[in-house]
Amino acid sequence: MSLKNAIGGVALIAGTAIGAAVLALPIITAHLGFAQTIAIYCTCWFFMTLGALYLLEANLLVGYGTNLISMAEATLGQFGKYFTWGIYLILLYALTAAYLSGVGAWIQRGFELIHVSLNPFGCASVATFLTMIVIWLGTAVTDWVNRFLVIGLIGAFAILLFIVSEHIQFELLFIQNNTFDLSPIPIIITAFGSAIVIPTLTEYLHGKPKQLLYVVLIGSVIPLLVYIIWEFVILGIIPVSGNPGLLQIQQHGHPVTDVPAALQALLQNRIITKASTYFSIFALITSLLGVCLSLFDFLADGLHLHKTIRSRILLTLITFVPPLCFIIFYPHGFTVALSFAGIFVAILLGILPAVMAWQGRYHLKQEKPLQIIGGKFLIIVTIAFFLFVCAIECFNQYKTFLGASS
Repeated sequence: MSLKNAIGGVALIAGTAIGAAVLALPIITAHLGFAQTIAIYCTCWFFMTLGALYLLEANLLVGYGTNLISMAEATLGQFGKYFTWGIYLILLYALTAAYLSGVGAWIQRGFELIHVSLNPFGCASVATFLTMIVIWLGTAVTDWVNRFLVIGLIGAFAILLFIVSEHIQFELLFIQNNTFDLSPIPIIITAFGSAIVIPTLTEYLHGKPKQLLYVVLIGSVIPLLVYIIWEFVILGIIPVSGNPGLLQIQQHGHPVTDVPAALQALLQNRIITKASTYFSIFALITSLLGVCLSLFDFLADGLHLHKTIRSRILLTLITFVPPLCFIIFYPHGFTVALSFAGIFVAILLGILPAVMAWQGRYHLKQEKPLQIIGGKFLIIVTIAFFLFVCAIECFNQYKTFLGASS
């Protein structure tokens, strides 16, 4: 595995995790305070990284080049295979539809700047076509495109931090807050959901356990650092209460657009708006590429298709046509699925990898290229944590239902 490919692997993991929603994370955690939020971030990161490492362990055990369907079938049997099919397709098609819709919105805004009118469906179709080309060309091309986008993402983020850092008020970070709330956890774990690309990476990086271990660890640490720094900056500049205030945005605003607007109102610097706009665009596209590439390889494995030119065309169509149809004919369908994303992520990237690692270690008698430390105890704790996340999300949905019906 070359250093360039390893760097590309790190960028793919980090870029898949860091979506435009990073701008919203300080809003959903504003009522918790800085210290409690960082504790929750670190806890979610720890268990999501464990899930990623268990997924890597199971993938190398079954054989690199396989994806979740073959892994689930080898370790969990036919039930595991079909269960994985269902959970994976619901989550990945919903994410793809959401990201394509988001990129389409930016394309529409770009056309408006040159006084060209194009409806949202047309813009989503343009976004779909462009992404289809990149994914069809393969992992290597997607890797290079993603690298440039991650460089742009880091550049925009660095400019944003440079401008706002001198305005941080440390006293805002340490305002006493007695609120204890675990409800944001299901949303936060989705912000660390880059493990979805691991089967693709093991094939791309030729299945070398030690190098892949480093790539996964480094790639997963980057989003954690970005989220902590961003939380530090936002909580240190925008007050929790007031106008503009974080709680006001939480209750009445749109976090992805209103956070930059609040920074602009407080600091009076137009570069903030531009930098946050570019950051949102780059973050959205890197997440889109990671999700679509993962879905493409998942379908190739599940349908037992070799990646010839003809089969790649078929796989590309199966990857992109269903989410595009959702956007056009049932635009609220994917948003309903995304409202349960925390449960899907907990099952797909937490519980399933841990169970597959357990089966691979203690029931399959074959060579184990990689085994994550912690033994049975850590696997059980990991499964328990993600079951707890599912329970929190069910309670969140119950509260939402009660609020909507009252």
